[in-house]
Amino acid sequence: MILGIGIDIIHLPRLKALLSRTPSSLKKFTSRILTSDESKEFHYTFASILNTHLFFQKKKRWTLKEATYKALYLHNCITWKDVSIKKIKGKPHVTIHTPGNNMTISKTHASVAHDGEYVVAQVMIEGLEKTKLP
Repeated sequence: MILGIGIDIIHLPRLKALLSRTPSSLKKFTSRILTSDESKEFHYTFASILNTHLFFQKKKRWTLKEATYKALYLHNCITWKDVSIKKIKGKPHVTIHTPGNNMTISKTHASVAHDGEYVVAQVMIEGLEKTKLP
């Protein structure tokens, strides 16, 4: 059963401006949304993260997390740190660490695309919603 489908689009210059407002903006942003494993992977300097190639790679992660949140919104309220993103065989893989008591997640599907100044991500989550007793 499909539990939810989420989609997100981001305009990169808007996010880049947000992250470069103050020297602590990037640190606050990453500490709020990344799991501890993702944080270890994300040890780049502020200057290098604004490099175009690295910037695109890391913003895909944010867009996937947002799409996952939207896919599960009606079933369960999750936080950014409940979702982790890894690349497996060149494809994004979404893991939900605490899906909640009202559902069992069996599979996630994720897709990301970017063109120019935009990144779009779509996530579909399969599983079972546990029935509520009267």
